Amino acid sequence: KQWYQRRVRVLPVESCAVEHLAGCCYTLQDYPVPGFVFQLETDTIQLAQCVYSVVKLMQDREIPHNLMITYGDPCQAGDQPAGDVIPVIRVVLWPVAPSDELPTTLPFRPAVCELSGNILLHDYTLFEKITEDEIVETLEQAGFQEFQSLSCDVRELLSRL
Repeated sequence: KQWYQRRVRVLPVESCAVEHLAGCCYTLQDYPVPGFVFQLETDTIQLAQCVYSVVKLMQDREIPHNLMITYGDPCQAGDQPAGDVIPVIRVVLWPVAPSDELPTTLPFRPAVCELSGNILLHDYTLFEKITEDEIVETLEQAGFQEFQSLSCDVRELLSRL
């Protein structure tokens, strides 16, 4: 067996539900911060073109974003038992609120690690007292508020590739 078949999913973004948007692009579902998930299917060039196109769109609109590349469950795994699923490369792209627009009272500053589900806290007192609801609320504040509109533009953009 390959090492990746034995690897346990440790980040929520590696196995969270997604909905197909266009081409190799999906959107995160039931996740605190909306984002795009691109899956490497068979063509690395197609994946790179899709990711590049969406990143360029966000750069042109001056939308801050975070990007993560990880192994994860196939986006269309269907009814396969978890043990039978062979991981794929997932590229996750989160458009986020500008950091200068976030409240200064947030318990932590969300970035790619926190968006993926790996919450880094540098204060032991905070670690002891923070709740899951506070973490989710902080992540939600970091999300891009106009994600639905952006998703429509991304769908149109990728349908032309």
